[in-house]
Amino acid sequence: MIYPSDHPKVSIVIVVRNAAPTIESAIKSVLIQDYKNFEFIIIDGISTDGTLDIIEKYKAHIAYFSSEKDAGIYDAMNKSLSKCSGDYIYFLGADDELYSPNVLSAIFDKNQYNEHDVLYGDAYYICKKKLRFGKMNRYRVGKHNFNHQTLFYPKSVFNIYSYNTKYKIWADYLLNILLYFKSDYQFRYVNVIISKFNDMGTSGVNNIDFDFEDDREQIIKEVFPIDVYIFCKARNVFLYIQKIFKSLFR
Repeated sequence: MIYPSDHPKVSIVIVVRNAAPTIESAIKSVLIQDYKNFEFIIIDGISTDGTLDIIEKYKAHIAYFSSEKDAGIYDAMNKSLSKCSGDYIYFLGADDELYSPNVLSAIFDKNQYNEHDVLYGDAYYICKKKLRFGKMNRYRVGKHNFNHQTLFYPKSVFNIYSYNTKYKIWADYLLNILLYFKSDYQFRYVNVIISKFNDMGTSGVNNIDFDFEDDREQIIKEVFPIDVYIFCKARNVFLYIQKIFKSLFR
C-alpha cells in the first residue's frame, strides 16, 4: 500500500505532566498547522501546576484527552496508541513545538510514502541554537538515537511494537534500532525542520538511562549487524584512549 497524495491522517500526541510554562506554546504550534487532516491527543499524568487549566482552554480542538496516573513518559505514550486513528503517529514533547505552521503540509501534501516508511527530518535545538540531525545511516544509528521529535511512525509499527517501559529515557532508541535493523520498516529522510526541541529538557540533559546502560552490551550484540557492532566497539575504545590522553596531558 502507498498512502495517497490526498492527505494521510496524522495523530499528534503530547504526553505531559506539570508543564505549565510550555504546554500552551506546544498546543498552539499544533493548532496553527495549515494541514488539516490530523487529530490531536493529550495524555496527562495528573498535573498539579496549572497544566490542566491550560489544556481546558483548548479541549474543543482535542480529539482525546485523559488525566490519570502513569508509570512514566513511555507508559503514557503506550496508553495513547489505542486512541490514535491516524495513518501516522507523531509524539511532540510538552516543552517542544512544531517548527512552523506548514510542517505537516511540507511532509504530506506533495509526497507519497509506503506504509513501511518511518519518516524523519531535522530539529532546531533551542538552547544550542543550531539544527540537527540530517540524514542518518547505519553507523550514525549505532552511535546515537534519532531525535524523537522528528519522527513520524506508521500506525502499523505499534501493531507490532510498543515502548519498553523498563527504560525511562531510551525506550525510543530501542524501538528505533529494532525498526532500523530488525524489521521491514525503512527510515526515510525528509528535508524539513520538524520541531523546536528543548535541549534542556529531560532527554536533552538527564540523558543517562541506567537500566539501558546496564543492558546496552546485550542489546547491541542482539540487534546491531556485525559491521555496526564492530564500529561501535572500536569507537568506544578510541574514545576511552582519547579520554586517558586528555587526562594525562591537561
